[in-house]
Amino acid sequence: MDLSILITNYNYQDYIQKSIESCLNQNTSFNYEIVVVDDGSTDNSIERIKQFKEKIKFFSIKNSGIEKASNFGINKCNGEYITRLDADDFLKPSFIQSNLELLKNSTATFAYSNYDAVNYKDDVLWNMKLPSFNEIEIFQRGDFLATGTVYLKSQIALAGYFNETTKNCGLENYELIIKILKSGAVGLLNEQNLFCYRIHNKNMSSIRRNSIIEYGKKITRLLLKTDYMTNRYHPYKLILDA
Repeated sequence: MDLSILITNYNYQDYIQKSIESCLNQNTSFNYEIVVVDDGSTDNSIERIKQFKEKIKFFSIKNSGIEKASNFGINKCNGEYITRLDADDFLKPSFIQSNLELLKNSTATFAYSNYDAVNYKDDVLWNMKLPSFNEIEIFQRGDFLATGTVYLKSQIALAGYFNETTKNCGLENYELIIKILKSGAVGLLNEQNLFCYRIHNKNMSSIRRNSIIEYGKKITRLLLKTDYMTNRYHPYKLILDA
């Protein structure tokens, strides 16, 4: 049992170093690799990433959007399991050991954990305690984090990878988890807080908010035959208008 950590980056020069270091500083007996895909950054991200070139697999591609960059990276990963890490987030040292031990001793095919929401200075804003795995609750959450979720690589392939039709749709992870769950997969909540999810002004803007909600309506009608909704476990607490 081994794991590939896939970091996708676009213009996160201020955070990418901490993200990579958090992967290198894992306390684990499991084998793992770190794959970094830079999606055509125009800042100094590549210079920051190249500090680690002897310890990671690094690819730089023309800007294509998070969906294509993620699919490109997945196909460069050799692990039985994959976790995607957004370049502004970071892992806690026991992330790999805790999640793979949990999966090894269960019949679940993917695991996800509780987490800390942090600001740009790494100050903890809140601790997110998620409910036990419940397919319906996840459908009603309105989004699902890539960071912190450990999938079988074969499971992602079975679901058809990330949908590349709409560039940077904002709900690529939510759409993927819907497809994975509809294929019959069973998840498992790891009750430890094992990563940090960064809250900042790039998470959501008023224009982006509207486009994300419209995309959410589209995919839930298509995949779930229901209206798009959110609940209190939504990552950045998106509340829909009444």
